[in-house]
Amino acid sequence: MRSALRPRLAAVFLTLTVGITLVIAPATAAEAAVSVGWQRVATGLGRPVQVTSPRDETGRLFIVRLGGVVTIVDNGSVRSRKFLDIRDRVLPGFDEGLLSIAFHPQWKQNPFFWAAYINKSGNLQVTRFRAASYLANTVDAATGVSVLTVRNPDVSPDHYGGQLAFGKDGMLYLSTGDGGGGGDPYNSAQNKSSLRGKILRFRVVGAYATCHRIYCVPTTNPFRGSTPGNGLVWALGLRNPWRFSVDGVNGNLWIGDVGEHRSEEVNRILAGDAAENLGWSCREGNQVFMASRCRSGTRYHAPRFTYGRNVGTSIVGGFVYRGQQYRAFLGGHYIAGDYVSGRIFRWFNGQRYGAGHLTNVSSFGEGDNRELYAVTISGELYRMTARTS
Repeated sequence: MRSALRPRLAAVFLTLTVGITLVIAPATAAEAAVSVGWQRVATGLGRPVQVTSPRDETGRLFIVRLGGVVTIVDNGSVRSRKFLDIRDRVLPGFDEGLLSIAFHPQWKQNPFFWAAYINKSGNLQVTRFRAASYLANTVDAATGVSVLTVRNPDVSPDHYGGQLAFGKDGMLYLSTGDGGGGGDPYNSAQNKSSLRGKILRFRVVGAYATCHRIYCVPTTNPFRGSTPGNGLVWALGLRNPWRFSVDGVNGNLWIGDVGEHRSEEVNRILAGDAAENLGWSCREGNQVFMASRCRSGTRYHAPRFTYGRNVGTSIVGGFVYRGQQYRAFLGGHYIAGDYVSGRIFRWFNGQRYGAGHLTNVSSFGEGDNRELYAVTISGELYRMTARTS
């Protein structure tokens, strides 16, 4: 099991109570030229783990709360009426709960959304819900229809992953963790037949017309048909991909994968690149973690960025900035952070720069116009701001 110095990411209530010295390097000239900050928009949100938007031009932000509720923030005001309340079907706990939602890509015409949560049996569940219209400010939980269940081993109640996002290809992607326990004891992440430790890809838009089911396995998935493996698997070799995002311009996947002993990592998978093996538990970051899990002839996809324990200990994957307000000097920069150290980063051209500080940041998200927001587990919503010196 990982050292007590490293709390589990999804156990986002935990705080670091033992000494880690953070070594903060002086800002370079390039870093000093851009100053990124975070303006508080709302408080009192109660354990938020996602901020998102259907980009329906209403300006509403939807806040996913770990306890099983989705709340709307409208023009800085927190609506008292819940958009979704599924507390009766969500398993509460440190790592369990309602983890994310994803809106139909044509939300205005098709007011469906999908939710990922840990159900009462301790498994990762994906359920589809339907709103009366895209303008609805509340949804009847009884509209929920089960889509997919990823069973979790009875090892340790953590490493669920649980991020949902639509790709530019119209497919729904889901991140899953290795199921917990130190060092992935079942080697789930490298097992192509297991749904754990993966990025899954499935068709839900137009599924009934395509395969007469609530979801289909896309014909372009790498392990569909006669190729050994589970047809839903798109990428493998992940430990706990708590948060990933899709670049709104090119469709690339950016995945923050929480490390075990040495490093945190961010992986980039180019749009359309299937069957990428991100290495866990043969590798952690750029280093060998367990040599016995490494296989000759296997190509391991190298992370785009890594950082060590002197910087932080729980990566929270973010977004490539594609908004308009700061496009001139932040366009194409990847913004992410670390839950434990609170440091927010921006990566560009292979360099990591500081981008402010948010204590116990739990997730990032895009608003209507793709401007960036962040939430902290203490219940605060922030909007990214930036300026040049």
